[in-house]
Amino acid sequence: MCPHGHLRPNNMYELADIYRLLNAFVTGTLLGLSLLLAFLRVPPSAEWQSLRKAKGFTALACIVLGIAYGSSALMGWTFGVPVLLVWFVVASLQALLFTFTCVIFVAPQTPMRRLVLWNIIPIAALTALMASAFTVSAHWGWILLVAAVVCYLVQLGIYTRHFTAVYRTNIEYLEEIYADDLASRLAWVRRLFFSALAVGVLAAAVILLANQSLDTVFGLVVAVYYTHVAISFVNYVSRAAFVVKAAIEQEKAKARFKPAEHEQARPTVGADSLAHVREAIDAWAAAKHYLEPDVSVEEIAQQMGISRQVLNDYFATVLQTPFRSWRIELRIREAQRLLAADPAIATGELCTRCGYNDRSNFHKHFLKLTGQSLAEYRSGVQEG
Repeated sequence: MCPHGHLRPNNMYELADIYRLLNAFVTGTLLGLSLLLAFLRVPPSAEWQSLRKAKGFTALACIVLGIAYGSSALMGWTFGVPVLLVWFVVASLQALLFTFTCVIFVAPQTPMRRLVLWNIIPIAALTALMASAFTVSAHWGWILLVAAVVCYLVQLGIYTRHFTAVYRTNIEYLEEIYADDLASRLAWVRRLFFSALAVGVLAAAVILLANQSLDTVFGLVVAVYYTHVAISFVNYVSRAAFVVKAAIEQEKAKARFKPAEHEQARPTVGADSLAHVREAIDAWAAAKHYLEPDVSVEEIAQQMGISRQVLNDYFATVLQTPFRSWRIELRIREAQRLLAADPAIATGELCTRCGYNDRSNFHKHFLKLTGQSLAEYRSGVQEG
C-alpha cells in the first residue's frame, strides 16, 4: 500500500528494497546505541541518579524506534493509520525525553516527575481520541490527527521555554558557585536541545505528509542524532562532573539553611581581621591554588581558612573587585609567564596549566587582559 492507501505499482519494488535496506541500517544503529547506553557506566552515587534515569529512558527510546524501523524493514511499507498514531506517540514522548535529558544535563537537581506526568496524560488521551475517531470516520480521524500535530508543536514550544528558563537560571547559579565563566562549557547542551527540536519538527512533517521517502530520510537523521546523543552521554560523565558537584553543594546549603539566618544582618570583615584575611589570600595565591580548575568558592574559602561570606566581603569592600576578575588576572599572568619561558608551548597545555577547561574562555580572557590574541602575543614573544 502507498501512504494514502493506494496499491503500489510494480516498478516501485526495487525502491522498496532500498527503503528496507536503509531501515535495516537505522534499526541496527539504534539497537547498537541502546546497548552502548545500557552498558555505559554512571557513578552509582545518589547525585547521579537523574542521569542514570535519563540514560535508561534514552536507551529505551532507541529500542522502540529500532523496533519500529525493523518492522518496516521486515514487512515492507505499511504507513497506514496505526503507524501514524504510533509515530505521534513516539514523537511526543521523544520530545519529552530530550527535554528531560537536556534539563538533567545542565541542572541534575531539577525535579522532573511533574513535567513527565502532566505531559504523558494528554498524549495518551489524544492518542485514544484519534484512534476512536478513525474507527468512526477517516475524515474526522485526519482532522483530529492534524489538530494533535498542532498540539505537539505547541508542546515543543512549551518545552523550549521550559528548557531555556532552566538553562539560563542554572548557568547563572553555576557561575556564582565557581566564580567563573561557564556558559561556553555547557553550550553543547543548548545545541543538543535545539537539534532535538529540529528533529521534532521534522517528525511532525513525517506524520502529516505520510511519505515513505521522508520517513526513511527521517530514520537516517534519527540514527545520526541518537549517535550524537549517545556520545554526549559518554562525554558528560567525564566533562560535566562540576555540574553534579554544584548540585551536591546546593543540597548541602539547603540542609544547613535556618529560617532565622535569613533575617540576620550580613556579616562584614572587621578591622581586626583584615590582616588575617589578607594573609590567607596571599598564601593561597602564592601556592598558586588559582590554577586549580572546577573548585567552588566555598572550597576556596575553606582552603584559605575563612568563610565564603568573609571572602566575598573582603573583595567587595577592600579590594573592590570581584574575586572572579582577580583570579582570571592571576591565571593570565601565569599564561604570560609560561609563554615567556616557552613561546612554543602548545595551546592545550597552556590552557590546562593555567586552570582552564575551556579554550574559548582562555582566549577571551587573554585577549581582554593583554589586548592581544594568543597568536599575536606568542608571535611577539618569539620575535622579541
